[in-house]
Amino acid sequence: MSVSYNESSIPGRHHITYRVRDHAKGFPVREVEVLATPAEIQNLAHDGYLVREALLPPSEIERLRTALDETVERDGHLERGGGRAFGGVFIRHLMDKHPAFLDFLKWEPTLSIARAMFGPYVQHRGFTGRVCYPDTPNQETEWHFHQRLIPDPIPPWFARPQTLDVLLYLDDINETNGPLAVVPGSHHRINEDQPANDFGDLPGQVVLQLPAGSLVICHGALWHRALPTQPGCTMRRLLLFGYGPAWQKPAIYGVKPEEGLTTKLLQDADAETRELLGYAGYM
Repeated sequence: MSVSYNESSIPGRHHITYRVRDHAKGFPVREVEVLATPAEIQNLAHDGYLVREALLPPSEIERLRTALDETVERDGHLERGGGRAFGGVFIRHLMDKHPAFLDFLKWEPTLSIARAMFGPYVQHRGFTGRVCYPDTPNQETEWHFHQRLIPDPIPPWFARPQTLDVLLYLDDINETNGPLAVVPGSHHRINEDQPANDFGDLPGQVVLQLPAGSLVICHGALWHRALPTQPGCTMRRLLLFGYGPAWQKPAIYGVKPEEGLTTKLLQDADAETRELLGYAGYM
């Protein structure tokens, strides 16, 4: 089963034919139908983020809310100690813990964009949930990014780690629930340090208020933060997953179940599934 979405939330598509220069494999070809316009891909590269407003229909939102609530209720490895910098409850490896999240493995609205940004061979980097509760302190985050690891000085053959992250909101993010702030173009600031414990407004920031079922697709090094919740807020549930080149290591967070759903899936997996789970596509 895949995750249904509203076609009307996608303004256009385009096609890419990749030919891989590998004579040992007969110069393989990968056709990609990108669920985005060429202009959107250019803007994503330049600004570092792309918004898909109300992409999921109400029935899908409710299905995923129920799956997340059930998984949080029974999970024994919840992360709660983020303090003000990373408030709320975090749950990792959701693809291994509930089939509703495994449905995102080959989800074209985001996978096709990852292949447009990185090329034909990509893998999932992990699948995390974050839950913020009403009338609870520290339900915000500091300014941060998810992937950088830039040394100073930058050596001649340095391979910059670049990732694509997807923030999928299962509840409204508005002024009361704590919207998302991003700094467009900040993923290009590889020669600038980002200070710790910074919760203030930044020049050029954009504050995104979006209805439930909306996605923010962004570069892993984009500067962003969740603003504080306000009195009268509701629960704020976020699904966070991402992609990177097939040869790049996945995220390191959380405790992966030994007999998780992806482990079972690999037993009879096709080539694309093995690639997406990090077991092929890099040689």
